[in-house]
Amino acid sequence: MDPVLIRVAVFIAGLWLLFLILRSMIRVALMNRHYRDGIAELTWRVVYGCLAVLIPARRDYAARQKVLLWFFPAYTLSLIAVYFIGAMTAFAFLYWGAQAVSSWHEAFISSGSALNTLGFATPTTAVGEWLAIPEGAVGLGIVVFLFTFIPGYQTIVMSRESRTAWLYARAGDQPSGIRLLEWSQRAGVADDMTDVWEASESWFHTLADTHSISPMLTLAPSVQSGQSWVVAAAAVLDAAALAASTRETNAEAAKICVATGTQSMRLIAEALGWNSGREKADVTVARTAYDAVCARLASAGLRLKADREASWREYVALRSGYEAVLAFVADRTFVPLGSSGMYTRNGAGE
Repeated sequence: MDPVLIRVAVFIAGLWLLFLILRSMIRVALMNRHYRDGIAELTWRVVYGCLAVLIPARRDYAARQKVLLWFFPAYTLSLIAVYFIGAMTAFAFLYWGAQAVSSWHEAFISSGSALNTLGFATPTTAVGEWLAIPEGAVGLGIVVFLFTFIPGYQTIVMSRESRTAWLYARAGDQPSGIRLLEWSQRAGVADDMTDVWEASESWFHTLADTHSISPMLTLAPSVQSGQSWVVAAAAVLDAAALAASTRETNAEAAKICVATGTQSMRLIAEALGWNSGREKADVTVARTAYDAVCARLASAGLRLKADREASWREYVALRSGYEAVLAFVADRTFVPLGSSGMYTRNGAGE
């Protein structure tokens, strides 16, 4: 094959690889919509697969958190390494294809020198010098990516955990929808929980906007040991579903909260690999368990609707929208839902 054609093909390959690297960086760091970027997704799947083996299935969540703490840092550093190696390889192709250097060894050394902004092996040719300038800019961009992406991630996690801690403080160490409603009665807000549902609605919006764009955020554990944003989400959804279907109060805000939370968890589940074409799953809570919950709420002083059968049907309809996706997110993030609401194996509640 003609050597000139080979160098042209290598140069084009270098341009294409550089385009893929820059596109991935822009999608991950700058765009505010979730894109299934191939480079970022492959990187997080490799990191997920490697670290997932370190979490035995039967360990308690507090112990799992020690491993989960490493997921996002490992992903971020791995992605930066992928960007660096990819950019270095792309420019090495450009150097060699443009005949700025005479060998592949010189191509990679020159590329690494420019990407690190060290300049110890800048090609002496005019083409090589011109290529070294944008490569140095790409190297600086990767460094800026490192120092801006991590603080942003920490801000998102702290915002998420503020609401999580709020719920744990009111519903106990094992929060559930039942316990949240019981707290509302003790706090004197049971007849009008609009503020609670609207704040939770805003929280779900934030989760959807951040965790569906960066799925690895779902694996970042709570700041407080033993707490989980997934368990908090399950408790809020269960409480809102019970309030909307069973409580004798204005249910509009609770219904909106359920709808928003369901959509948010679905977006997050899809980012984690959920098949959006799946139908709603059958609710696993038995009618006897639901009746027991109603009895418990009534004993706490909460007013319930008289038509228990209609309440049950509405509760099933609401819960069927989020139960399967919530269980999927919990499974993918290694969070046990057994202590949250009615997620026990026998469906008997707490």
